[in-house]
Amino acid sequence: MACLAAVVLIVRGGFMLTHYESLQDDPDAYRVIAETLARTGVFGLPVGTEEARPTAFRPPLYPWLLSWLVDGAGTLSNPSVAILQLVLGGLTIGFTWDIARRLLSKWAAICASVLVLIDPILLWQSSLVMTETIATTLVVVTWWWWVVRIGRTEDCEPKTAKGGLTRSDVLDAVVLGSLLTLCILCRPTFLVWAAMLAAYLPVTGRVTSRARAAMFVITLAIMVTGVGAWTIRNLSAVGHPVWGTTHGGYTLLLANNDSFYDYLENKPTEPPWRRHAWEPDEFFAEYQSLPRSGDEWADDQVAYAAARSTIARRPEMFWYSCWVRMTRLWQPFPHATAGRSTSLIVIVGLLHSLVYALILVAVWRHARQLHPRHWRPWIAWWPAVAIVITLSGVHAVYWSNPRMRSPAIPVLSIAAAAALVRRRD
Repeated sequence: MACLAAVVLIVRGGFMLTHYESLQDDPDAYRVIAETLARTGVFGLPVGTEEARPTAFRPPLYPWLLSWLVDGAGTLSNPSVAILQLVLGGLTIGFTWDIARRLLSKWAAICASVLVLIDPILLWQSSLVMTETIATTLVVVTWWWWVVRIGRTEDCEPKTAKGGLTRSDVLDAVVLGSLLTLCILCRPTFLVWAAMLAAYLPVTGRVTSRARAAMFVITLAIMVTGVGAWTIRNLSAVGHPVWGTTHGGYTLLLANNDSFYDYLENKPTEPPWRRHAWEPDEFFAEYQSLPRSGDEWADDQVAYAAARSTIARRPEMFWYSCWVRMTRLWQPFPHATAGRSTSLIVIVGLLHSLVYALILVAVWRHARQLHPRHWRPWIAWWPAVAIVITLSGVHAVYWSNPRMRSPAIPVLSIAAAAALVRRRD
């Protein structure tokens, strides 16, 4: 582990040093919300120099965490953010290593951790004040807890005898519920993932059926309490019971507007390394022209309505765009954009293509273990399967691009590393 930590420090730390200025950017307003929270005690956006307007535009976890790093002058310094991102990245790699070691082998663990270490998406996102890094960490830690405590394959035979909860069972449920709550408060998308994991608790596990049901109730209660607290805060602060954010309408409209649909209808067929991204200037102009009330929830509802109107008028393009968004989420080659060299696109695309190729090899080598009669050992893999389903489903409808698959990159890396494990008869 010491060697792994040293490599993480060299690779991730070195990349961050070469992209240090990127930490100053604030594309999603997490920095300004964190600084406002630290200075005024209000989770909001600044109004003037001393006041703040409460907001639910972004989920609370990441800005709240960043607010603890704001200095006495009210500034979130780049070094503190860099250290946080480096620690989160290191935790992701370390937990990836241990999951792969437990489920596969030590050599597979090394392979998986290296793939996560050098993944171009995670490297780039580690140099930005955005949620990809912390979201990926939370997913892999949750999966690790599931592997270690919830889905242990050596004693996962279902039991129906009556029996009460043990302290260990309660701890398992409390930690799982807390981790899933943090995931949702980091990215509302994870509500679907959390529901898929929680729903699995009553039907399988190493404890009695009564205890399994109780663990489900405890996990669900913690999730409802955590998300409910954020909802109540928003009811009080912004006047509406927002459980996620007031940003969902924008992301739905960004994915379903006439400009994007026209682009899909008219785009030429190009090789992956020359495929140009959609230019959203026309969309931004139309979005800015939407009626504004000053109420961010009401404005978000206007965006939702505009997106639903586009979908209703052009249903064929909606279904086609769902397919495009899902494929773009998982595509190996990034789009050609200004300032992005063709050689870089090819290198990144080939690396991701290698990961996908290894996953196919792993499926071929372990095809017999994929048969339904061998389902019990796959309980430990359920969070991995569920996160792929979640991201595919949500981002088929809402806006997507390759960076949004960041939370699944450890999953893909471990699946790829399974190609190194011998076939089991």
